Amino acid sequence: MDRFDLHVAVGRPSVCELLDSTPAESSASVAQRVAKLRALARRRGVLANAALPSASLELQAPLTKAARDLLERQLWSGALSASGLDRVRRVALTLADLDAPKMTLDEIHVAMALELRAG
Repeated sequence: MDRFDLHVAVGRPSVCELLDSTPAESSASVAQRVAKLRALARRRGVLANAALPSASLELQAPLTKAARDLLERQLWSGALSASGLDRVRRVALTLADLDAPKMTLDEIHVAMALELRAG
């Protein structure tokens, strides 16, 4: 299976943030989101979007023109390889599923996936 390293910058919390009594998101809430994403992936015939075969990506997650243009620029500049392209599309699909499942991948989700890839 392809590997995709996600880089997420996590800043040091301030003292106020540490002492704030705002409750964190519950594990049950996160588990519900994960279950929803896994159900969407199962409808696509896989356990997770990461397992989608390259040949299925265009059918399962076609790109909008803006998303396609963004990926094309990344490919031309050498910032993205052919194998990285499919990995980015799979992550973008998961990000889109978190927002609301759509029939196409928007530029915003592709940009977010590229950002997570680059760190």
